[in-house]
Amino acid sequence: MGNVVVSSCFQQNPKSWVKLIYWEGTTRILKGKHIAGEIMVEFPDKMVCHADFFYIGHRLPVLAMDDELMHGQTYFVLPINRFACKMLSASSLSALNSSPQKKSPVKFGKCPFEYMKGSNGKVLIKVMPEFITSLITRGKEIDSSNKSFLCSTPELQKHFEQLVGCKEQIWSPKLETISEYKIGFST
Repeated sequence: MGNVVVSSCFQQNPKSWVKLIYWEGTTRILKGKHIAGEIMVEFPDKMVCHADFFYIGHRLPVLAMDDELMHGQTYFVLPINRFACKMLSASSLSALNSSPQKKSPVKFGKCPFEYMKGSNGKVLIKVMPEFITSLITRGKEIDSSNKSFLCSTPELQKHFEQLVGCKEQIWSPKLETISEYKIGFST
């Protein structure tokens, strides 16, 4: 499932490395101290996100340039243009699932979500890192007949169709003609 770049030091201690999973499906292992800005400078059209903090209805876990990558943790390097807003939703997960590369459909056996209680007592819906990994590393076009795992309500299906539906439909604004007229001033 993608290419892996592994250094010979990787086998020594699993807590001494950082794992990066790129949008195209490549996995990269880093040893030593690194900051998110190193990755963002190398790939200016991408953002670095911590894999364990994707919650539906919450801000994307985008790291700042000076945030240190923690050893033993996994991070996603995702294209900025895939996210219309900075909130994670079912439609943004669908956008992760579309790619110019056409491959076999993602089959994810277990539930892609985990329900948890937040510090304020409200229920949070965590998107499992394994599910996001399967979306970005498979790189296949989403099958619109098989979108029920993401779009479980009619409202979500409507938003899905609006955001990632038909690519042939070209949007253009409805603009009314503005006419100008000159006001004559007499002196």
